[in-house]
Amino acid sequence: MSSHIINSEEIKEKISLDKIHSIQGKNRIFTDFSTYLMDESKLNGVADWLFFPKSEAEIVSILKFLLKNKIRTYISAARTGIVGACVPSSGTVLSTEKMNKIIGIGLDNNKGNYFIRVEPGVTLNEINDTLKKKEIENVEELTPRAKKKFKESNKEFHYPVDPTEMSATIGGTVATNASGARTLKYGPTREWIKGLRVILSSGDILDIQRGKYFASNKGYFGISKSDGNKLQFRIPNYIFNTIVKNAAGIYSKPNMDFIDLFIGSEGILGVITQIDIWIIEKHPLIYNILFFNSEEEAISFGEFIRNNKILSPEFIEFFSGEALDLLKKVQNEDPSSIGMPQIPIHAKSAIFFDLPYSEEKIDKVFSELNSIAEKYKINLSDGWSGYENQDFARFKHFRHALPENINAIIAQRKQEFPQLHKLGTDMSVPEKYFREMMKYYHSVLQNANLKYLIFGHIGDNHVHVNILPKNMQELRLGEKIYEKFAKKAVEYGGSISAEHGIGKIKREYLKIMYSQKELDEMRLIKKTLDPSLTLNYGNIISFDAEEE
Repeated sequence: MSSHIINSEEIKEKISLDKIHSIQGKNRIFTDFSTYLMDESKLNGVADWLFFPKSEAEIVSILKFLLKNKIRTYISAARTGIVGACVPSSGTVLSTEKMNKIIGIGLDNNKGNYFIRVEPGVTLNEINDTLKKKEIENVEELTPRAKKKFKESNKEFHYPVDPTEMSATIGGTVATNASGARTLKYGPTREWIKGLRVILSSGDILDIQRGKYFASNKGYFGISKSDGNKLQFRIPNYIFNTIVKNAAGIYSKPNMDFIDLFIGSEGILGVITQIDIWIIEKHPLIYNILFFNSEEEAISFGEFIRNNKILSPEFIEFFSGEALDLLKKVQNEDPSSIGMPQIPIHAKSAIFFDLPYSEEKIDKVFSELNSIAEKYKINLSDGWSGYENQDFARFKHFRHALPENINAIIAQRKQEFPQLHKLGTDMSVPEKYFREMMKYYHSVLQNANLKYLIFGHIGDNHVHVNILPKNMQELRLGEKIYEKFAKKAVEYGGSISAEHGIGKIKREYLKIMYSQKELDEMRLIKKTLDPSLTLNYGNIISFDAEEE
């Protein structure tokens, strides 16, 4: 394969570095812009420069300056990640938040689907709000009559990937191959990316469309560079685990599409500047939460409805008894804080799921739900249901209330122990091992006498175990237990990171999932596409001093 590179010299607009909006100086950045030195992991960083480019030309100028002066940069936007991927350890922060336009809309006649072209700094909320209101007057028409057809359609459209945090930017979700609860029905970000533009650390620009460039039978890609040289490299010789949700490491598979190399690579190979994403029709849903007398009942219910063709849920979310206990405590202290009815006192677990809503099928759907409720001895009157827009907001707030309160607890404890942080797992296992994994989580943590709670995407056999250490001793114990969980997940054929990526925080755990040879193959990809090690140094893989 030989991909097309757009010579950076073809960008006619020459941008002087002093024309690009930036902040300089460690003290000023730390004092007035400290939020750019961290993400939701609360890992703290340091930087000398903070850049706010508004175009590809500005990014090219920045990268050439960095390359010439041997300065590293860390790509940032909304900073909603939780693995420290955008946290700088030196050099600069390159924030793409000013590149926040929806550029155009097109219609692929072969697939019959619309797609939109966006800059990386657009949030998922902004994308779906624009699609809902059909505010496309000022965007380009990427295919003939696409705007007119879209505006005249009586359908509502959306970008269906929902990583829970909809204030995340599209660029960040591509960089991490983000997924979330709706992966059950729609899959991760990767499956919704039609095209990318990526700037390498050299300033060369790749324009990649899905389905155009594939690895050779021997696993090689070739890039014709702007200086006339050809860059050839081999993809890693492992097959990326797709049996489970997986966001750990650089993607690789035989005859893979070139575009997939950059999706989920956490910014270590290039800066994403433009994205073409597929959009689809949005259908009405009914949102539901049911409560159970035991965790076993909740897991069985989740397994039963997962493949039920009548119910056909888009997501199935789980809440452990410990998670409900925290929310009950919050409700008792402030009944209005959750925005939902009182959680039943007897509830030991809960399942949050949605169902398709249509007038002609609603009776059949609820008849099926009633039959299942009888089977599992569920009292439907204890549960919650809603289908209007305000209901959606309330149910989503309930789901968010759990991590928000966990973060508040840790923030309070950090006042006494500044280095303290929560330990949240992001592991997935094949379905046949899910119950064993859940039992293992509970057994190990109860024997260690650590406070914890579990919630997450049970529909994908992927839950988040949140360990809540009270002091540094418990934190160190929790870190050892986290490693035990990672080893058990890999032993079961799962992943150490199902959706959040590796970043800097989980880098050591990658050794559990990959051999040293496979990690070296990742390093080789990094050093081939970014030989100066300029971009997001420290994400996913580490380098020895002599390799730098």
